Amino acid sequence: MRFDELSGRDVVIWGAGREGMAARDELARRGVAATVVVTGSATAPDGVVTGEEALALLADADAIVKSPGIPHTSPEYARLREDGARFTSLMDLWLAENGDRVIAVTGTKGKSTTSALVHHMLTATGATSRLAGNIGIPVGEPVDVDCAVTEVSSYQAAELTASPRVAVVTSLYPEHLPWHGGFDQYVADKLRLVAHGPETIVVPDADGDLARRVREVAREQSRLVSPSSLGITVTDDALVWAGVGQIRLGEIAMNGTHNLHNAALALAAVHEYRGTLDRAAALGSLAGFTPLAHRLETIASSDDRTWIDDGLATAPQAVAAALVSLPAQRIVLIAGGAERDVPFAPLIEALARRDDVDVVAIGPAGARLAAEAEGRFDRIRIARDFADALRRARFVTEPGDVILLSPGAPSFDEFTDYEERSAVFRAAAQSV
Repeated sequence: MRFDELSGRDVVIWGAGREGMAARDELARRGVAATVVVTGSATAPDGVVTGEEALALLADADAIVKSPGIPHTSPEYARLREDGARFTSLMDLWLAENGDRVIAVTGTKGKSTTSALVHHMLTATGATSRLAGNIGIPVGEPVDVDCAVTEVSSYQAAELTASPRVAVVTSLYPEHLPWHGGFDQYVADKLRLVAHGPETIVVPDADGDLARRVREVAREQSRLVSPSSLGITVTDDALVWAGVGQIRLGEIAMNGTHNLHNAALALAAVHEYRGTLDRAAALGSLAGFTPLAHRLETIASSDDRTWIDDGLATAPQAVAAALVSLPAQRIVLIAGGAERDVPFAPLIEALARRDDVDVVAIGPAGARLAAEAEGRFDRIRIARDFADALRRARFVTEPGDVILLSPGAPSFDEFTDYEERSAVFRAAAQSV
């Protein structure tokens, strides 16, 4: 759906969070008056309609601009969909208007870092660029730069009827399943980003399962590209671009081979978007990239231990990648949190291969991790809460050891979000 289709229509914005308010402001700027409603028990700002009146307005609307926080599994959504309600979203409206000037990145993990890398490389090679989307800046206004690099979550992708010029899919494995209603639906919602005719789709491996799933939904005119098809390969400690050069892991500020793979995807996306590219400058720009916060970020500490904040690793596969990225040294991993029934098998496999890692488990998810790991990995202690986990981690470590927050689960058992959890972790690192 496009913004101009809403003119003269009865439009209701469902949700009063950051994106809902951004949608209200952008529609008002375009002369479209929309009513903002909140259903359920969510707290509503002044001027937002709630309760039965909100449900009535949704039922009568010509178009519903749905916020990402409204799950597809909610009874209200299902009822409205069955009754023929027409849904869109701020991301859908904006992408339909601006897609030809967008590189959009989605994936279970790696999308934020890859988006930031794409933005960094574009700027380093002379293009004007800005970051938008799930990385923290709501979309809305027309694109006034060479490229808007846009991170798209599965929640945001679910309503899409338009695709960007270049789409990147970093990975696909189970996450946010209660919101989507299962893994197959999660994949279907995620891949709506590539289903509406992007010029190019960048995937990690042209022959893998992810590429197969992409081909099933992509249109014939979309070109599937992998880094290796452009001569870009990754070893354990280097990214190599045939005929251009290489950059080693020790030359960049990011930890882990998985971040070299993210960089390879970013290089491929920039190459495809720009057409003509100073490839040596793009590759060399990696040395000046500043990693995002909460992604294997080493933070200052006062106890001679190495404290690493990987608080955004909320899937077991991301924790396994974090462990692989760290050198062989004593690690105490703080893992767990709110439960959402995602299998811990990938993390348990990674732990079973290590004899230098101990785990302090937190929350319902941590208790399940300990139960599922029994007999395969037994160096797990269950903490009463996050504060107890921090005390235990410090007690069992010595100067030179690593304390790693890489939870593999959401934070909502104790905290409002991952940032609050990371803030407590950082404060502990700096206390004595």
